[in-house]
Amino acid sequence: MTPNEAPASVSGDAWPVIPLGVAALLLRTLGDHTWAYVVGAVIGGIGLLAALIGLVECVRAVRRGLALGKAAWVIVLLLIAGFAVVHQLVTA
Repeated sequence: MTPNEAPASVSGDAWPVIPLGVAALLLRTLGDHTWAYVVGAVIGGIGLLAALIGLVECVRAVRRGLALGKAAWVIVLLLIAGFAVVHQLVTA
């Protein structure tokens, strides 16, 4: 696969939900502890960066003709997970 070639599927771009979910859960349950806040922020930051890369890959895949519904589902999933982490960071 060349650098400009879109992946055959966008479902693999949803993996950043895992670190985002872990960070949101950690912040929600143990966010009052400093260590948990710092660890959650680091994991969440990595997840947000990976989600941004996944979003770019989804847009690239749609531009190459992949199914819009699959890409839209992954985009919505990543945006909701990213919002959950940022919300937990702000309110914790």
